[in-house]
Amino acid sequence: MVSFSSIFRKACLGFSLAVLLAACVDKSKYEGPGSTEEEPAVKVPNSFDFSTVQKVNLSVDYSAIKTYGPVFFGIYTENPFIIQEDAPDDLWNENVSPIYEDYTENNGKFNAVVELPAYAKHLYIATGNFFTGMMLLEADVKDGAASVVAEGHKVYAARAATRAEGPGESTNNMSKLNLTNTIGGVKERVYNDWKNWLGTWNSASGCPDYLLDKATADSKLVISEEEMEGLYAAVGSAFVSGSTMNDEYSSYPDLLLTQDSEVTFTLLGGSTCWNSTLGYYYYTDDKKPTNPMDINIIMLFPNTQDGQWARATEKKLKSYNGNIGVNRGDVVQLMYYPNIANNDKTGATKVFPKGTRIGFILKTQGWAAQGNPYSILCDNNGKDKYWNTTYNIWSSTTEGLSVGRPRNSESYKCPIQNGESRGAKFSYKTKNGDNYTIISFEDAMDDTDFDDLIFALKPVGVFAPLPEIANKKSSTTGVYAFEDKWPSKGDYDLNDAVVNAKHEREFDSNGKIIKETFYLTTYQNYVELTSGLGLTLNTQVNPKSIAMKKIAPGSTVAEEASFVKDRAVYYLTDDIKAEIGTTYILELTYNTALDSSSKMASIQPFIYRSEGTQNWEVHIPMEAPTTQMNTSYFGKDDDCSDQIHGLFFVRQGNYPFAFYLKNADINAFKETILKRENESIPIDQFFPGFLDWSISGGTYSADWYLKPE
Repeated sequence: MVSFSSIFRKACLGFSLAVLLAACVDKSKYEGPGSTEEEPAVKVPNSFDFSTVQKVNLSVDYSAIKTYGPVFFGIYTENPFIIQEDAPDDLWNENVSPIYEDYTENNGKFNAVVELPAYAKHLYIATGNFFTGMMLLEADVKDGAASVVAEGHKVYAARAATRAEGPGESTNNMSKLNLTNTIGGVKERVYNDWKNWLGTWNSASGCPDYLLDKATADSKLVISEEEMEGLYAAVGSAFVSGSTMNDEYSSYPDLLLTQDSEVTFTLLGGSTCWNSTLGYYYYTDDKKPTNPMDINIIMLFPNTQDGQWARATEKKLKSYNGNIGVNRGDVVQLMYYPNIANNDKTGATKVFPKGTRIGFILKTQGWAAQGNPYSILCDNNGKDKYWNTTYNIWSSTTEGLSVGRPRNSESYKCPIQNGESRGAKFSYKTKNGDNYTIISFEDAMDDTDFDDLIFALKPVGVFAPLPEIANKKSSTTGVYAFEDKWPSKGDYDLNDAVVNAKHEREFDSNGKIIKETFYLTTYQNYVELTSGLGLTLNTQVNPKSIAMKKIAPGSTVAEEASFVKDRAVYYLTDDIKAEIGTTYILELTYNTALDSSSKMASIQPFIYRSEGTQNWEVHIPMEAPTTQMNTSYFGKDDDCSDQIHGLFFVRQGNYPFAFYLKNADINAFKETILKRENESIPIDQFFPGFLDWSISGGTYSADWYLKPE
């Protein structure tokens, strides 16, 4: 985002002192507040560029893990994970924000030069990809580079490639699935008994005897290996373990058949240590269930554990101890029982009628509660241990039908309040237009990432449209600050025009950028001069379109705008004071996704005042002006610019005319330099590290702007 050329800086540092003195001669020098130096006969420009950006050659490698597609990762300057020692899962710390995010290539590797805040020396590289799990890697920035390589997941004995069939025999008995609620000493049934009508299963593992034979089944009912690859790539893109799933997906209505059709269920995977039980039910809109007792549940999978939990540890694996009931890719054909309400199996058919809605329910630890091989362990106080409690929770895809009965409310971060749906529904659309229906579940109450059980249904195209997986967006932020008295000496509060900048990128399903949006929001202290705000847009790839918009102060709605444009320069407003609090937007949409993040666009904001056919302008140090700039200002008063050697908007002393603060938080300035009573007070009075940073040429206190006094 900062336009500083290394070539210019080398020129600045390399030319002789004689040239500098000749180019910038004056009888006075102003070092700024606190200067004790005597006034020399000449002005010597500060060679420090006041940049808060470093370019890092970053290498991230997840190739040791089969991820089926690009991996989304973030870079942080502090640990973004909350480690829960007594819980099965860790959580993302919502108070820790990334300084950069991106996708790897399909092979799980990322290699590129990225711009990071200069203060970022120790990096935390984190991902919540479904196949990697919540993975944290660390690296130090050394000599402008940082590199991390992920190891493949450790294979434990409990994670066998096949199910733990054991000595069990076929059974259809599940004795602990009925939920009762005791009120005033009276037991009240909450759900009906599950119907084990599809068939039997192994009593030791829970493996169904009624799995569909994919080799002989109709191809329209079975997901091929190629289709699975695409679905896995979609899953890897859609889910971020430990984060919050889009509410739209969970609150959406149950699946609706738009035609008479057979229906099959294919397991895509799970991300949990629990051994839960899955069932399905169906209804029509005129008989929509409003109470858990209204549904008739048919057993689908007695034990949903597939043994491939990416976040597994030896300790956490004890919760299923090799008791694996399913494999990824297992298929079950659903049956329709027209007389199920009467507990009657007659008329059973594979064809569901048009207009039928299909819902699903997950009983957390339903299989574990059977005692195969579990017993409920308690601590010394008689409370269930968090990682092996049976979790008295029933997660339904239908709004109002989920039930949660936590024994220890302190352990539950996301309790079920009003029976809200705990199943997400969305679709994955292929390049040829096929829409695959995907359902995912949240099994417990400690997070809302909805990746504990994921499955897809077939045939394609028989269900009413569901929300498509939303493209992932990521943004970086920063703050620009300008003094409006250039080239004259200023008051060094650097608050005459303060602009909060955000660069948002939108990625397609392949992890490539298809849209970039730049947001600039104005803040200003109490000044007399009237300045405008402009920017130069730098693009390496021509966008299909560039939309101009703005959001008025106090509004949240972006409306179309028509900024004055001169080639790549956009003049957003000629009077910042008149539109304080306005957000100016440039939205770039690409016809073909950028094949590399290195081809992203960038902006160079500046303030200006129109002076006939030319402009007075102020840019950040070393940044070249626009072609409309009145260059006669260079070298006057306190300015030491040297156009020949690429030195622009520089001065002597330790206070610049402007700067860009990468990853800055505008709130730190609202409480400091942007307060009216702080007008004309030098910035270092509020940020003690500023002068250490400035005097040392950026060596010390590089994070000074994150630490207001």
